[in-house]
Amino acid sequence: MVEDPRASSRARAVRPLNAPVEVRVRADGSGRPAAVWLSRAWQGVASVEDVWKVDDEWWRGQEQRIERVYFEVLLEGGRRVTVFHDVVRGAWWRQAG
Repeated sequence: MVEDPRASSRARAVRPLNAPVEVRVRADGSGRPAAVWLSRAWQGVASVEDVWKVDDEWWRGQEQRIERVYFEVLLEGGRRVTVFHDVVRGAWWRQAG
């Protein structure tokens, strides 16, 4: 059966795509990731492939501004992941996707 095209559509649940998830990271003395907790185990970082910083919404004040340092890392098993350090909140996140 085909739905009536004139019927009002219902709102469906909206969810963000590729939302970051909090992750545990061991950083070295310079603040770069040395190991990432994935799949219930520490995964060593073989190399940091790229680093970039996002500094945005600074005009909103200390608690609402965005200051993140992103790291694209290659793990020892060959997996490539992107993690970032939220400088304002002091937390590490893994970018999904």
